[in-house]
Amino acid sequence: GKHAAGIVVGSGETGGTISITGGTVTATGGENAAGIGGGNGGAGGSITITGGTVTANGGYDGAGIGGGNGGAGGDITIRDGEVTATTVPGKPHPSNPATPMGGNGTGIGGGNNGDGGNITITGGTVIATGSHAGAGIGGGKGKGGGKITIDGGDVTASSGYSELAGYGAGIGGGRDGDGGEITIKGGTEKATGEDNHGAGIGGGGLAAGGTISRNVGE
Repeated sequence: GKHAAGIVVGSGETGGTISITGGTVTATGGENAAGIGGGNGGAGGSITITGGTVTANGGYDGAGIGGGNGGAGGDITIRDGEVTATTVPGKPHPSNPATPMGGNGTGIGGGNNGDGGNITITGGTVIATGSHAGAGIGGGKGKGGGKITIDGGDVTASSGYSELAGYGAGIGGGRDGDGGEITIKGGTEKATGEDNHGAGIGGGGLAAGGTISRNVGE
């Protein structure tokens, strides 16, 4: 539907409990909805990926995996698999196509005005691409990154929109959102904010970095 997530729910609903253990899964959300997770206004719920090839495309202002517009990321766990999660980075303004209008959702985490929730990555290959004002992994525009833990896997996270200066962090907060609590224990990560407004790892543009810990326990 127009405002429904690709998997699993309708407009305004939380994602419920979603488990992907293998196979090939491609999910595309409607406008303001997540690819996998919440519909328009809904949080991501509980999402676990333990294998397979997963491609999740959020609608404008929704996350690839996580919350719809206005919804937090929920509890998102990735243990294995090949995961690609994107949102709409931006689009032409409907009444003036020559004027670009930036998106506000994340690759993995919150939709517009939704915090990142609780995101844990312990394995697999993860590519997460946010929007003009939303993080690659973490918070949408206006919200912090939540609690993000990376303890394995190969993670690439970025944000931005080629038509406008970007403000989201690669991993952390969206524009005006702090980085939250970010812990990196293992694995490899490449995190890029856009145009020096958003941090690679930390806060989005115009916001604080949050609490960042590396190699905890080593």
